[in-house]
Amino acid sequence: MQLKVGKDEPVITNKNGGKQTKLDYGFYLIDAKAMFKLAEVLNYGAGKYEKDNWRKIPVEDHINHALAHIFAYMAGDEQDDHLSHAFCRLMMAVALEDI
Repeated sequence: MQLKVGKDEPVITNKNGGKQTKLDYGFYLIDAKAMFKLAEVLNYGAGKYEKDNWRKIPVEDHINHALAHIFAYMAGDEQDDHLSHAFCRLMMAVALEDI
């Protein structure tokens, strides 16, 4: 994945004449509460398994675990915060997809 941030991106000028590099990402659109849930699950996992252990796990395993959480949520299981764990596993799969 080629990140589009940096010196090679075009410069844009705003209505006040301010210039900056164009940014094609809408970070301001990301829900803050969802990010807190993601950080909570990541912190829990780091304590249980070790920091960045998830990077040693294949994408397919992350997807499988995400689906298990989604189906558990759909089945009405309330033993875990299944949506937050599924969200986290999908983030992990996306992060590792291009490796």
